[in-house]
Formats: sequence, C-alpha cells, structure tokens
Amino acid sequence: MSEKLTSLLIDPDRDRRNQFYLALDLLNISKACISQDNTSRALDYLKKHAGFTPDYIFLDSLQPSDEAVFFLQEMRKIKRLKQVPLIWYAASFEPLQQQAIREAGFAAGLAKQENVHKLKENLKVLFQSELLDTVIPEEVPATTRFKMKMKEMLLQTQSLLEAPEQLLTHP
Repeated sequence: MSEKLTSLLIDPDRDRRNQFYLALDLLNISKACISQDNTSRALDYLKKHAGFTPDYIFLDSLQPSDEAVFFLQEMRKIKRLKQVPLIWYAASFEPLQQQAIREAGFAAGLAKQENVHKLKENLKVLFQSELLDTVIPEEVPATTRFKMKMKEMLLQTQSLLEAPEQLLTHP
C-alpha cells in the first residue's frame, strides 16, 4: 500500500475527524484528507476546488438521509467525481447491511471505532478491497428511505447513550 491517497471526510464531530486523520497518518498513505462538517459545505468545496478529486469520500451516517441522497446525486453530476467511491461512515456497520448501503448508492460501509488502531486496520482493509462501481438511484424507494431513517435514529440514540455529555451540546 505505497500509493498516496486523497480523501474527503464529511463528519460534524471534530474528535472523529481528528481520529480519522490519525488513522490515515498511521497507515502512512494519505496525501491529503479534507474534512467538512456537512454535505452542503462539502459540495461547495468540491465545486470550488476543481483540481481536487478525492480517491474516497466518507460520509458520516448521522447526516440526515435526505441530505445524503441529495449529496450523492449532486456529487455524481460533477464529471470528475462520478467514479469516486462514497463510503457510509457509521457508528456500527455489519456486513449484512452492505446490500442496503449499495442500493442507496454507496460503495461500502465503514464502522467508526473508539480505538484509532482498529480504525486504521478497517481503513487498510477498505483501501485494499475492490469496490464495485456504484449506481446512483434515480429515486430512492420509500422502503429504503424508511430503513435509512430508522438506522439514522437508532445510531443517534446509540451515540447519545454511549456519550451522555453530548446531550448538553446537541440542540
């Protein structure tokens, strides 16, 4: 894994972004990792910086599902980004969820980790895997939207249970 990669991370949590940077540093493969805290800022950045084409885009699973779908559709309208893998970056991810993630237009899913070394290993596996081309759904079926919304709600609940101090910082 000697190739230097660029990535875009969309995650509102500063600590998670720092952990992501550290994991990339430990892998010694990152040329650049740009981060944005929401999808609209990420789209603006991608449009304004035509010279930046990330090898991977990681989207935090707690972004509202409508925003995630809109981001995916808008991203794919930008010619240079059509084949860039979009990775669902979630508090937990099980291989059984892979089909639902792919149907939503994501190339793969990746679990966030409390341990930077585990995240490093998960990133290493992801970067070494062959990701299939993804197709943007023209219209996300209602059942998929429902599943995504339920997953989003469960993940938010799980995150709040794991870190009660977040209750004071979230509106």
